[in-house]
Amino acid sequence: MIGEYRLRTNIGVGLGIIAQIVGFYVSYYVHIGIILWLAAIVIYGGFLLLIWGLWNYAKGKGYKGVWGLLGLFSVFGFIILALFPDKKKDEK
Repeated sequence: MIGEYRLRTNIGVGLGIIAQIVGFYVSYYVHIGIILWLAAIVIYGGFLLLIWGLWNYAKGKGYKGVWGLLGLFSVFGFIILALFPDKKKDEK
């Protein structure tokens, strides 16, 4: 993986998954109108962060960034992209 994409990948994927978990947790246990809206915004933001992180992950592995749209499948998209072979294995 190309080194310049590593930090952006870690930030996007890590924060994206955490935001989705927190948003789903809050929306499941708290049933107050405004809180549900805030939870939905956090979940949506988590999806955007995950897509951005997977976009960088795909670019770092030598693929087109559009593969980052696998983030729409959340963790399953990340697993699918992780199974792709690394075309840029030796580059730094």
